[in-house]
Amino acid sequence: CTTLLQPRSLLLMLLALLSASTSPLGKVVKPGLKPESLSKQVYPGCQTQKDSKFPQTVRVNVSIINTNQDTKASLDVSSRSLSPWDYRIDEDPNRFPQAIADAKCRHSRCVNPDGQLDHGLNSVPVTQEILVLRREQKGCQQSYRLEKKLITVGCTCVTPLIRHQ
Repeated sequence: CTTLLQPRSLLLMLLALLSASTSPLGKVVKPGLKPESLSKQVYPGCQTQKDSKFPQTVRVNVSIINTNQDTKASLDVSSRSLSPWDYRIDEDPNRFPQAIADAKCRHSRCVNPDGQLDHGLNSVPVTQEILVLRREQKGCQQSYRLEKKLITVGCTCVTPLIRHQ
């Protein structure tokens, strides 16, 4: 048991020493070094900016990871819901992503478990704001800008608003 603890404690000590002597980027930080000068030391040969403002242009890899998510389960929920909805595809060739699924409530009222409309409950959309990239043509060069888009992700049942006059 003691032979197992010694290599483990040695490993922990080495990890502690390494983490104490390196920056988050894996480079040794010298005492008294200012954080704003880290980019010059960590990335020699990279073009430095004259001011520390956030860059106005950046390169973005738009490939999406984890695209194999199961959409069959969400389609099943949209039909089983007491506030069912259908999806339509919003397509725009000048936007990334080009196709976005947008939900539309089937009824203005909810349905009861027997499938009949329940006039005591309203079916309302549930919305979500997302970010998309909008393609713009500037002369011969294409550029993209971030844009907010409000989409409907589903519907839910709510009690009606009653206004007394």
